[in-house]
Amino acid sequence: MSDGSLTTPPKAPRIPTLDAARAVGVVAMVFGHTLDALLSAEARAAPGMVLYWKARGFTAPLFMLVSGWAVTVAIGRGRARGLDIPRGRLGRVLLLLAIGYGLRWPGWGIDALRAGDPAVWSHLLAFDALHVIGVSLLVAALVLALPWTSREKVGVFALLGVLAVALAMRAPAPVLPAPAELPAPGLGMAMAQALGGTSPFPLLPWCIYFFAGAVVGLSAPADARRRTVALALAGAGMFAVTLWTGLEDLPPAHPGLIAYRIGAVLLLLAALSAVPAAAAARLAPVGKASLGVYAIHIPIVWGWSTWHGLALRMGPSLSAWNAVLVAALVLAASFGLHLAIKHARAAGAAGLRRVRSALDRVALDP
Repeated sequence: MSDGSLTTPPKAPRIPTLDAARAVGVVAMVFGHTLDALLSAEARAAPGMVLYWKARGFTAPLFMLVSGWAVTVAIGRGRARGLDIPRGRLGRVLLLLAIGYGLRWPGWGIDALRAGDPAVWSHLLAFDALHVIGVSLLVAALVLALPWTSREKVGVFALLGVLAVALAMRAPAPVLPAPAELPAPGLGMAMAQALGGTSPFPLLPWCIYFFAGAVVGLSAPADARRRTVALALAGAGMFAVTLWTGLEDLPPAHPGLIAYRIGAVLLLLAALSAVPAAAAARLAPVGKASLGVYAIHIPIVWGWSTWHGLALRMGPSLSAWNAVLVAALVLAASFGLHLAIKHARAAGAAGLRRVRSALDRVALDP
C-alpha cells in the first residue's frame, strides 16, 4: 500500500497465545489473592495446596511479563512514532499510579497520616504491581520511541533489566528496613518506597518482568509455530540452568530466582500456544479487563480504607474447595462490575454526544 492511499490498512490479527495468557494472568491473580486470604491452616498444609503455593510465586511475573508483551505489540502496531508514543501512554501511566495509590489509601489511619506517622505513610507510598506496571510502561514507551532497530531496543531492555537486578541487590537487601528507617514522609519516602523500602513490589527488581515481556514482543517470530518453539527453547534454557540452585532461600532480586521465574513463564506461554484461536478470542475480554478486575477485587478480598474485605470478614477459615468457590465468585463479580461500569460509561458518553448534537442543531437553526 502506498503512503498516499486512503484505504484503511487491514487490522492486524490477534495473537491467541497473548489473549490466553492475559486471561490466565487475571484468573491466577484473583484466585491467588482469595486463597491467600481465606484458606485455613489445615487446607494450606494439604499436599495439593503446598504444590499450588510453590506455583503461586509465578502469578506476578506472569502478569507483568504479559503486560509488557501486550504493550509492546500494541505500540508496534500503532501509528504513533517518536515522542508521540510516550505522550499517548501518559494517561494510562497516570491512571495506573492513581489506582495503585488509591487502593492503598489508609482511611483507618487518617489522624496518624496527618501527624506524619512513618508506618502509615510507608503503607500509603508503598509500591504494588500496578505502580510497577505504570512506571515500567512509561520507561518502555520511551525506549520504543527511539529511532533504533528492534534488536537495539532489545539490548536496551536487557541492559535495564540487568541494572534493575544489580541495584535491587545493593545493601541492605534482602533485609527490609523498618518504616522508621525510611526518609521522612514526602518525596524522599516516595522514592525510597518506589525503589525498595518496605514495598511488596518495588520497582527494582520487579520491572525486569515487564521488560522481559517487551523483549518477547520485539523478538518473538510472527509465525505462531516458530514463536512457540522460540518461547519453549528460551524458557527451557532459563529454567534448566537454575534448577540446581537453592531457589527457596533466594531473595526476590536474586538473578537465579528471576531467571527461573521468567523461564517458567515462557514455558507456560509456549504451552498456551496450544489454545485454539477461537477459544483464546473468547478469553480475550477477561484479559482486557485486567485493570478493572484488579481494582475491584482488591477491596472485595483485602478491604479498602475503612471497608473490611473477606480477609477480615471471613478470615483464613475455609477448606480448599470452598475457597476456590469463593474465588470464582469474586472473579465473576469483579468482571461483571467491570463490564457494568464500562457499559455505563459508554452509555453516558453516547448520551452526552446526543445532547451536544441537539444543542448544535438548535444553535444553527435560523
